Amino acid sequence: MARDTDLSPRNRLPEARPVLDIEVEHASGTEHFDPNKQIMALVVSPEFVAAWKPVDGAVSVISGQPAIMVRTHDLEIPLTVDEYAGLVGNELEPDEFKALLARYGSFFEIHDDFYDPKTGEAWQPKGLRPQFRAAVAEMQSGLAPTSVSGTFPGPKS
Repeated sequence: MARDTDLSPRNRLPEARPVLDIEVEHASGTEHFDPNKQIMALVVSPEFVAAWKPVDGAVSVISGQPAIMVRTHDLEIPLTVDEYAGLVGNELEPDEFKALLARYGSFFEIHDDFYDPKTGEAWQPKGLRPQFRAAVAEMQSGLAPTSVSGTFPGPKS
């Protein structure tokens, strides 16, 4: 099967937003970040992001799961919070990358400095997604983590 090589932009917002204002809408409100602040939110407070709940009626363009809304310069992308962490961390899975590329064409967050356009392999993953997933697991378990990945010794104090 031939690969679609049309990477031209598509499904863009009718009016562009400020370039450095990334808007993330979740069930409890809307956050505004510049590119560095959204990275730092996942580095410093992954539990803050992990607590976001989907917007009513929003469905991820990647997985079809309930989603938050991410608005960049000229895109509105419904993603799960986990997919958002992958997008911010430049660590989408190849199939996730390909789903976004097919829907929107190339855009800054998935362009060829960050991903191989043929395979979807991430060139420069930041390692934020595993940290985010650990925060999700901690929140779901109600237990405090240890220094050993994936182990929780007892209730949080």
